[in-house]
Amino acid sequence: MVVQDKAVGLLGGSFDPVHLGHLSIAKSFLESDGISELWVLLTPAAPHKEGQQLTSYELRMEMLHRTFDEIKGIKVTDIESRLSPPYYTVRTLRYLTRQYPDQPFFWCIGEDSLADFESWHKWQEILDLCNLLVARRPASETGALNAKIKNHAYFVDHQPVDISSTQIRSLVQEGKSISNFVPPSVAEFIAQHKLYQE
Repeated sequence: MVVQDKAVGLLGGSFDPVHLGHLSIAKSFLESDGISELWVLLTPAAPHKEGQQLTSYELRMEMLHRTFDEIKGIKVTDIESRLSPPYYTVRTLRYLTRQYPDQPFFWCIGEDSLADFESWHKWQEILDLCNLLVARRPASETGALNAKIKNHAYFVDHQPVDISSTQIRSLVQEGKSISNFVPPSVAEFIAQHKLYQE
């Protein structure tokens, strides 16, 4: 799927903590021919998770650097920390398209997020600013999509890793091992800083 030369993929999230599922999906996006580079955007606070107490931005950022810094073509960025809340995707894209007017972008999401994309804040404007790169489970069928979304969605094959940040926080709280779910350097960092123990 060669879509645009030198397109940049944008993978956003709160990453609290980053885990092997994030690493796997990032690699699937990067290995597609849709983008030449992937930027990982850490959000200070996710509007759809209002009320959730997040680990400090600096600690989450350090875990992202430990996960992605050695991977060619992936760049961890603090762009969203320069913006003011609420941290909606559309506001991030407005900023990026002003900063990089000649740069084509893809917003990278999983198939589960595509299913509720119409609930995103100003979703139609998001599609005016970029296309979507969607990680799809092998042999899965996408349900009926709004025509505009369908016209802006490009798919990459992906075998998801069945883990979530919520599950990892629970495992740590219960004193159980997370070594199968996060990179070793992240597991070490979580233990060193006593994260998610309460």
